[in-house]
Amino acid sequence: MIKVLIVEDDPMVALINKTYLEKIQGIKIFGPAIYEKEIIDIIEKEEIDLILLDVFLPEKSGIEILKSLRSKKYIQDVIMITAANSVEELKMSYAYGVVDYLIKPFEFKRFEEAINKYKMKKNILSKKVKVNQEQLDSIFVNTANEVLLPKGLNKRTLDKIISFLKESDNKVWTLREISYELSISNVTIKKYMDYLESINSVWVEMNMGNIGRPEMKYYINL
Repeated sequence: MIKVLIVEDDPMVALINKTYLEKIQGIKIFGPAIYEKEIIDIIEKEEIDLILLDVFLPEKSGIEILKSLRSKKYIQDVIMITAANSVEELKMSYAYGVVDYLIKPFEFKRFEEAINKYKMKKNILSKKVKVNQEQLDSIFVNTANEVLLPKGLNKRTLDKIISFLKESDNKVWTLREISYELSISNVTIKKYMDYLESINSVWVEMNMGNIGRPEMKYYINL
C-alpha cells in the first residue's frame, strides 16, 4: 500500500486528485493539507510515501515547502503540480528531487502514468540492496527524456515537425512551405517554430516576400 498525501488549497483540484487516486489500486489517501506544519504532522504520523504538492499555496509556495522538507531530512517522493510552466520553476523542482511534474489541467492518463512510474521506482528500490544499470534506466531514462512543452503544444506534433526538419536540415524553410508539406495550418506551425527558436533548435531571418510582406526563413539547428 502506497500512502499519498495531497497538498492543495483549491478544494476542486484536491477533489480531482483524490478521485484520480481512487481509480488506482494500492493507494491510501491523506489530506488535503495546505501548510508546512500540517504536512510535517501527517508525514510523521502516517509515514507518507508520496506527496502530490501544488506550487501555489497560501503561506509558502510548494517549492519553498519542498526545500524546507529536504533541509529537515524528509525524503518522501514528490510529484509537483502547478498551473504554470516556468522552466526556472521546473529546474528548481527537479533540483530538490521531484519524481514528476504535472501541469494543470492534466488528464487521468497522464496522472496515472506519473503514479505508475513512481510505483515502479518504489518497487525496485524497496526490494533491492543493489540495482543494476537496466533497473536504474527503467526508472530514470524516460523521465530524463521528457520535455516540458508550453501550454497548447503537443509532443506528437512537435516530434512530427522535428522529424520533417531533420530530413532536410540543409534547406531553409518558410512557414508556408512547412505548412504545405505537413498539412498543418500556418498558425499552428508558427507556434511550434517559435518554440524551437526559443530553445535554439532553429534560427530565424526575416526577409521581404514576393508580395512585399515580411517572411520568416528558418535555418535548422537540430
